[in-house]
Amino acid sequence: MKQLFTLVLLTLTTHLTYSQACGKYRIKYVGSIRSEEKKVVSVYLPTTMLLHHAEKENSKLSYVDIPLTNGMFEKEISSHLTTPFNDVLQLMTYYKNQNKKLKIKVGYLEDKVLKETSLEIDWDNLKVSIINDGKFGTLFELNLGDIKL
Repeated sequence: MKQLFTLVLLTLTTHLTYSQACGKYRIKYVGSIRSEEKKVVSVYLPTTMLLHHAEKENSKLSYVDIPLTNGMFEKEISSHLTTPFNDVLQLMTYYKNQNKKLKIKVGYLEDKVLKETSLEIDWDNLKVSIINDGKFGTLFELNLGDIKL
């Protein structure tokens, strides 16, 4: 019995000492879209499933639809899997290796019909930071800045 107790105690100590804390990371997209010619109504930003190539671009799970408020958008999404990402350099290195540019879609009205156009944003044009909000998972803010359509 003592041997079993010692083995269990040793196993628990090892797991607590050397285990990796895996958690979901979160992305907070912020920015604005302006157009002089078109009435922009929404932006479609990629989910982590698309950024990790777990979904194809035409899948319903690839983009999240974000309505605009005075041309501005702000949306927080969670990753679809546990991850080792806990700093900006790790995340951006991974994304740059997976995707040449950040692909987004913009919804606009033309003759009362909703249409879409795709845009690509260079990763180096984003302002990426970590927000410490005390919630579970690292929160990365991806500031897309002012996008002109």
